[in-house]
Formats: sequence, structure tokens, C-alpha cells
Amino acid sequence: MAQTTEEMQNKGETSVAGPSMDAISMITLLADILRLPEECLAMSFVFLNRYQKFQRQQKSSLGLDNHMLALACLSVASKAKDAPRRVREFLRPAWRLMHQAPDSAALECPSPAYDSLRSTLVRNELILLRILKFELRVSTPFDFLPGYLTEAMRDFGVNDGGADALVYFDDRSKEDKEADRIADLMETGIAKDCRAKALGACKDYQLANFFPAKAVTAACIYIVLRDRGLLPGIDMKRWLRDKVSRSIELEDFEDAVSSMDKR
Repeated sequence: MAQTTEEMQNKGETSVAGPSMDAISMITLLADILRLPEECLAMSFVFLNRYQKFQRQQKSSLGLDNHMLALACLSVASKAKDAPRRVREFLRPAWRLMHQAPDSAALECPSPAYDSLRSTLVRNELILLRILKFELRVSTPFDFLPGYLTEAMRDFGVNDGGADALVYFDDRSKEDKEADRIADLMETGIAKDCRAKALGACKDYQLANFFPAKAVTAACIYIVLRDRGLLPGIDMKRWLRDKVSRSIELEDFEDAVSSMDKR
């Protein structure tokens, strides 16, 4: 007979037990160790928040081990973002993070401990997938950031409308970009600040669970440009409609900006 999600959670789980580390910290460290893209890290945080939302709605005191939950979120996200890693690639560094005493031995593969942890991780992934209803096409701000930021930055381009006006940086040919060593927009300081804002939003329970990713993306860009003094006296509604996207609800955008300003 198939087990319910609650029954699976209630069953004893093997943990990479060790010093206390919250799930977000562990996900962040492992993503760096495994060289996973930022988009994968963001999706991991969203999955973690979806799990926490499920727990609150069920009002259940049962829950997955924090460390194994982090591994499950990162593993499922890596597959969803086409950046999969082997199970051992998750478990061995996780074991090392949780057992940092000088005399701690590395996790051997194969070994009874490894087999037990592998089984637990697979079980936790299944629990997470059930909570997500096997829907992995979850949007994050990183899906919309390049396009929205490109449009928002056009006002600051070098094209003055004259007959000999220069072509906007992103519209130039690949050869011209290479010849003039034009950096990609997403490599600029503004884009890096926007990505940091977007990643922070994915960690936030409210923003990750109750706000559309498009509205959060626009809010990230607006706050970064505003705080850099690039939007003096700009009306939020007009900026959103004319410079980013008309498909975003103004109320969602304003609420996202307000929520992020309070963080």
C-alpha cells in the first residue's frame, strides 16, 4: 500500500547529524561546493519555502531532518534546472560539513552509512515531490531578470536618436561587442545587485510563496535602480508599464517593493 506523505515523514530517517545548521545555510554552501548555477540555488530556496508552507497548512509537528531536507531541495532543483549531480556528490560534502571534528572520518562509498543516507535522501526527494505535486516548472525571478533588466536599462543607453547615433549595447553584433570588449549586461554591478535581491526574495517565505515571480523580479530591479539614484521622481506605475512589462499587476509589484523594503 502506498504511504501518505505524513506517514513517510513520521518514519524514522537517517540524518547527517552533527552541528546545527539551518537548511538555507546548508543549501548555499553545497551549491557553491557543487558549482551549481544561481538559478538552481534560487529554485532550491523556493522548494524549501513550499515545503514549509505545506507544513504550516497541515499544522503538523512532523518534519524532515533539516539537513536531509536541504539536500532533497537542492537535488530536485538541480534536476529541474538540468544541472544534476550524483547522489554521492551531494552526500560526501554534506557529511564533511556536518562532521568537522579533526578525527572525523570521510563518508566511505560504498558503506552501510552511505547506503542508509542514500536511501533517506531518495525518500525525502519523493516526499518533496509529492508536496510539490510533481510540478517542477516553478518560475523564479531569475527566469525574467535578463529580459526585464535589458528593457529597464534602455533609457540609460547611448542612443541619442541622431542620424549617427550609436546602437544600444545589447543590440550590437557579437563581433562589435568582442572588438569593443563590451561586458554582458548580466555581468554588470547593477545586474549583480539585482541577482542578490532576487536570491534574497527566494529565501523569503512570503515572497517565495505568495508573490508572482514576475512582480518580484520587477521589484528587485526597481529597488536597485532607485537606490542607485537612477529613478529620481519616477512614477512607479508608469515605470512598470513603460519600462518593464504591462503583464504585471501593479498591486503585486507595489506590495513586493514594500515587502522587500522592510527586509
